[in-house]
Amino acid sequence: MIGELTVEKDGVALVPNCLSDNLLNELNVAVSRSQPNTRNILAIDQISRLACSDTVKRWIAPILGEGCFAVRGILFNKNPMSNWKVAWHQDCVIAVRSRADVPGWGPWSVKAGIPHVRPPAAVLERMVTIRINLDNCGPDDGPLRVLPGSHTGGLLSDSQINAMPKDSQVVCIAIRGDAILMRPLLVHASSAARAPASRRVVHLEFAAQHLPNGLCWHTG
Repeated sequence: MIGELTVEKDGVALVPNCLSDNLLNELNVAVSRSQPNTRNILAIDQISRLACSDTVKRWIAPILGEGCFAVRGILFNKNPMSNWKVAWHQDCVIAVRSRADVPGWGPWSVKAGIPHVRPPAAVLERMVTIRINLDNCGPDDGPLRVLPGSHTGGLLSDSQINAMPKDSQVVCIAIRGDAILMRPLLVHASSAARAPASRRVVHLEFAAQHLPNGLCWHTG
């Protein structure tokens, strides 16, 4: 069960009742103006304020330190018109302001007009993500599935991930207002929803260090 897992050991943990009903209602209004799976929601005032708030940083700061800051925000919404599955993978790219050819960084890509790059594993190991559930997410809603402890192996190839046994996987069931903390290098996946309605997640990535060699985080 995800409620028994910790970020320190397993790379993932549940934060029950992370947001109040008032905050959830504010977020509902804010994200209703965004397209599903939007990749720059830190530009939304309510999201930016939430990412800087004690409500969220109280869970991030003990992991990364008091100087932590949000570096990317994504809105995921599985619904009848957009119901997808995601194969087992790691979150191994970051969003930056502009491209720079730096040894050990790459490959590069552009998503929604924003440069993305795979950094060295050391950068990803100093990051943490909080996924805030705006709707209930039960076993039929395409929930996050994780392999606890898999974040300790560094950057893995597709073949290494595919070869990993999946019998230890944990399904991350959550209710509205719950949040899930996870390390980017944790191997995870999700299935398409069996009866898609609306499964919205505000995905916020945090770091505590600036990037080297003139690279800058794309923070919104």
